[in-house]
Amino acid sequence: MNTPLKFPVFAGALLRQLSILGIQELSLQTRGNVAQPPSAVSGGKAQPGAAVPHLKSVAYVSTRLVCLLTVFCLHAGPSADGADEKFLSHPPMRLLPPLSKRPMASGPACFVDPVKGSDQNDGSVAKPWKTMGHAVPQLRAGDTLYLRGGVYYEHLTLAMTGTADKPIVIRSHPGEVAILDGGLREFFDQPATSWEPYPKGAEGEYRSTRAYPNLRHVLGAFGDSMIGLVTYYHALDLRAQGEFFEMDEAAKDFKPIYCGPGIWYDAATGYIHARLAPTNVPGFDNYHGETDPRKLPLVIAPFRSVPLHLDGAQHVRFQDLIIRGGGYDTVVLDQSNDIEFDNVTVWCGTYGLRATGTQRLKFYRSALYGSIPPWLSRAECGLQSYPGRTERDIARLNTHALLVPEAGSESSVYCFPFNDNWEISYSEFTDSTDGVYLGGVSMKFHHNLLDNMQDDGLYLSPMYVRYDRFMGKARVEIFQNYFSCALTMLAFGGTEITIDTIYFYRNIIDLRAPVRNGRPSSKAPGPVAPYAGHIMGDHGSPPWPAMCSYHNTIISREGGRGPDFLLTRGAVAERPRRVFNNIFVHGKGLSAFTLPDAPFVQSDGNLYWQPGLDAKIAAEFFNSYRASPAFANSKKAYPPGFDAGSLAADPKFSKGEIDAKTVNDYRLQPGSAAVDAGAPIPADWPDPLRAQDKGRPDLGALPSGAEPFQVGRAAAPAP
Repeated sequence: MNTPLKFPVFAGALLRQLSILGIQELSLQTRGNVAQPPSAVSGGKAQPGAAVPHLKSVAYVSTRLVCLLTVFCLHAGPSADGADEKFLSHPPMRLLPPLSKRPMASGPACFVDPVKGSDQNDGSVAKPWKTMGHAVPQLRAGDTLYLRGGVYYEHLTLAMTGTADKPIVIRSHPGEVAILDGGLREFFDQPATSWEPYPKGAEGEYRSTRAYPNLRHVLGAFGDSMIGLVTYYHALDLRAQGEFFEMDEAAKDFKPIYCGPGIWYDAATGYIHARLAPTNVPGFDNYHGETDPRKLPLVIAPFRSVPLHLDGAQHVRFQDLIIRGGGYDTVVLDQSNDIEFDNVTVWCGTYGLRATGTQRLKFYRSALYGSIPPWLSRAECGLQSYPGRTERDIARLNTHALLVPEAGSESSVYCFPFNDNWEISYSEFTDSTDGVYLGGVSMKFHHNLLDNMQDDGLYLSPMYVRYDRFMGKARVEIFQNYFSCALTMLAFGGTEITIDTIYFYRNIIDLRAPVRNGRPSSKAPGPVAPYAGHIMGDHGSPPWPAMCSYHNTIISREGGRGPDFLLTRGAVAERPRRVFNNIFVHGKGLSAFTLPDAPFVQSDGNLYWQPGLDAKIAAEFFNSYRASPAFANSKKAYPPGFDAGSLAADPKFSKGEIDAKTVNDYRLQPGSAAVDAGAPIPADWPDPLRAQDKGRPDLGALPSGAEPFQVGRAAAPAP
């Protein structure tokens, strides 16, 4: 995972920035624990680690200083003395990578500085502009816009056009971080004067010192850790004392429930209310940080805040940036082609990146981090207000999905093109209700970390109508990713029928970590048994696309909905299933072996295992199926017979514990039954490790002798 920059090195860059502002002294102190980043391979959560400095008082600090210290805390790792740091709010769930030292380009350059600049200047390094909104219309093909470190409180719409050999580049200055923030700046820059106690509310409730009419809702996050605040639909929940999620039968609605630090927008008055009271839910990572919003910065954004909107842009690259302060959408790509994000961090609102009709998108070593805090469960974030029901929504505006592809229709002038030819690699997608929707045409999704989803991890259904000219032509490749912690990791929810093919290969799916599906009740006030996730499932039996699933390693804390975790299910003649050379490890409850009796399902060379499985049961695991008419029928479509060469055996991983706290190593030990045990894979199925796999195919994501692949931002090759 990210290897944070050492404190002395970063401190030098920080102090250089402060000297620009004429600030000579810092009042710093060390506090409790700071979160360390998870392993790029394990996908684990942040763990307690080492110290970084923090301001004693944020209130007096200028805009850039607050920005720099916040970025510093999220970048920093071990300090010189190894002490621990406690954030004013809560240790962050995700840390940023080290500051980029990408060298400056040789072409035409313009500069923006939110502190020293002026839009009356000429945009040179000596006389930078002040705002991105002024600078962007001045750009031409081949220009690079360098953003000096600081916060840009803007909503940037960009419709500029570069060319293939002369793209427009917008990036942070080397060694600095530019933050595009769509929020209300006073809550971050001047928290001490932006809030006042609200005695008419609950204990610990505050109200904004001025009204903000016509916003609909507000969304937010702690400014120091970027952990999301709960967006409450109703004041009664913000002000509730109870933390149980249960029904009031008389009212036919939920009892008021406090779900953690959050905000509520009073549409009648235009005031924003905040309450940062502690949480005390058994078994949860509770909040026990600062309760006075005047003492720490908050990122507060209007519902319709879109910090970055690409509107018909062409050949544009974004590098080394942070984007935050989004409302319903944070980044919108609309009919924009040849777009690249490289080392860009997006702290998501309700949605992270929404793309309509975007071709040739590259999302590289970047991140979409959701706003689901660790004290919020799936129950409160779910849709409750169905038509005909009396229940109210609680906190549904916290991140619902990280990446959403959409398309126009015949009723729209811009019904074409479709989202096509995307490459998403070495990136991170975390802390949301749903993760990534891949309903596009021709997409590659590889070397990514997808972690901590309350509901669905990766949507594989087409999310919009496919016209005849595209039917069967889409090719989605998903390979060498690390997927962990979701209710349903591979999900289907669209209604559109397609005969596109998905190639799902060389991935690790690790569902050992529990999903917080619900909260305690008054009848059962103790810790709620965490919900075990599923590998594959749907929403009401929509069409499942054709899939070739091969050479994956899949491990689950519980037993699956079948020995193959449903990878062979949901197929029809037009959308077949091919499942070869996978390793399926069930923590418990390995069910009897069955396969659909259908010629459009083929499966072989797979290994099935449950730790501690009785040797006799393992030896007889396939007997009933192989003696059945279904197995005999399968030879008509696949001469050896489905799963004729499959095994029930211990894969003998280098480290393969079911306990989620253990960082596993899924390499095969010498003598593993998975070595040279696979079935032949068609030559036209992609496989980057085919040449390393000597002899017959080995099973699982890593052939014998191969090193573990790395995922996420820190693993990305140098650009």
